[in-house]
Amino acid sequence: MKRVLFDTDVILDVLLQRQPYFNTSAFALDTVGQGKIEGFVAGHAVTNLFYLLRRQLGSQKSREILIALMTKIEVENLTIKSLYKP
Repeated sequence: MKRVLFDTDVILDVLLQRQPYFNTSAFALDTVGQGKIEGFVAGHAVTNLFYLLRRQLGSQKSREILIALMTKIEVENLTIKSLYKP
């Protein structure tokens, strides 16, 4: 199965419904929910996402959103070895 590392901006496009990229980003993330690909996010992106979401949505709502997201997308420990996984 194809493995895709999602950029913070793609995730923010969806979570904050940012235009004009919302539809394209939502389509990409939806492929994870459909089981077509394995979705990943870099470990440092989770803290960045929380910081950016919290500014607009508050701490509690941001936590809820990230917890829901993490049930679909895995956090990847980015090391040189992880870049070469088959």
